[in-house]
Amino acid sequence: METKRFHRHFPTKGYALYWILPAYLVIGFFYPVIGLLALICMIAPVAFAVRRGRWWCGNACPRGNFYDRVLARYSPHRPIPKFVRTFGFRLFMVMFIFAMFGVQMYFAWGDWHAMGRVFWTIILVTTVIGILLSFIYAPRTWCAFCPMGTLSSWVSPRKAPLPGGFTNIRVAATCQMKCKSCARVCPMQLTPYDCRGSRTGYLHTDCIKCGKCVAACPIRIMKLEHSS
Repeated sequence: METKRFHRHFPTKGYALYWILPAYLVIGFFYPVIGLLALICMIAPVAFAVRRGRWWCGNACPRGNFYDRVLARYSPHRPIPKFVRTFGFRLFMVMFIFAMFGVQMYFAWGDWHAMGRVFWTIILVTTVIGILLSFIYAPRTWCAFCPMGTLSSWVSPRKAPLPGGFTNIRVAATCQMKCKSCARVCPMQLTPYDCRGSRTGYLHTDCIKCGKCVAACPIRIMKLEHSS
């Protein structure tokens, strides 16, 4: 008999932004210059991360929203492979993607449509890879080593004092971590209960601040707070 999966789908609250991804891919196919809009999703995650951690990934990224709202319903929710989270693999992905991007942009430079096509192609290819990984492992497997997510995690606050407005998970000391409901629904397959009783809260740099762990806690001893 097949072992019951630990991780599971949990409905996502907030704005439905996933439609932006297919709209971008379809329109960009006919009008390549639209591809330049991808700059937003390349710069914004890192810019936000300096003060808010990977907040963008869990609240504003159209592709992440697509994984959570659509693919999570059909994914097997298997454990994300450990090696894709290692520093070496993530560094390789950052260097590889940016090297490919740089080479293509060199040949396209000066032609707005060609440059837009470079951005569009990268988004298309990485989206296809992300979808495949969603059906093999978990919805946000790609997010575990996404180059922009990796850069965001590298610049995210790691210790107190935390910047004003920083969004963080706090878990009461009374947590016995027996149910592990927070870990079961975490899109990034993290373990928020590890910070139980901590004054600084959960400072894992890959926490995407989605709040699912808080909503899933059966005894409501987790909070999503903002630093003042």
